[in-house]
Amino acid sequence: MLEISQNENLASLLQHHGVGVHRDEEFVYTDLPRKTKFKTRIVYREERQAVNSQLDILAIPQQGEHIYESFGDVGTTLEDAVARNFQNFSRGSLHPLLAMSGSQDPHTLQQVETEEWKIGDTTWKAYLGSLTPKTNSKNSVSPPKEFFQRIESGIRSQTLANRLHWFRSYYAQFNDQITISEFLMDNQPVNESGTLFLSLPTLPDTDFYSCRNFIILQKTDS
Repeated sequence: MLEISQNENLASLLQHHGVGVHRDEEFVYTDLPRKTKFKTRIVYREERQAVNSQLDILAIPQQGEHIYESFGDVGTTLEDAVARNFQNFSRGSLHPLLAMSGSQDPHTLQQVETEEWKIGDTTWKAYLGSLTPKTNSKNSVSPPKEFFQRIESGIRSQTLANRLHWFRSYYAQFNDQITISEFLMDNQPVNESGTLFLSLPTLPDTDFYSCRNFIILQKTDS
């Protein structure tokens, strides 16, 4: 696997979302209220007629949490694959990260659902990223409503001890069977990670379908 930095592309993406940035050799620094800084890399391998790549994003708010996200894709060239990686990041995790960091950019805030969740004795501000599907179906298909219901149920069943937690949920359907299920809290799989979404209703007449979601919870007094 080969590896390259993509901090320059990330800085440009942040600027398009109204964020002031400056860079050094390691990080992209922002003028967001929580002073979140970012670091990126692309790892990739060249195959016969395609490039398989993965974008890794590290976001560090001022109080020091290390939030990792990864996005894999395939392109005809490295530039094509990287563009797909950033498109996936932009559709999924970027807006919750910016909203949590205090962004007031109207376009950014339109892409995030912000709710108050009471879990136990604690009130949390929940930054809900969009459900981001992928499919090779020619028809328009939507994830079953049970997908988000199980995400919320899975989050509410966790022990939430920190001021900030983040969750990545993903499942994939091949033909009429769900074969991949992932549920991470703070970059780590939780106990039901491998089974939480395996019994979701499958979508008919679909060779491949996947859906992903990213959520950040922040204590309201933080």
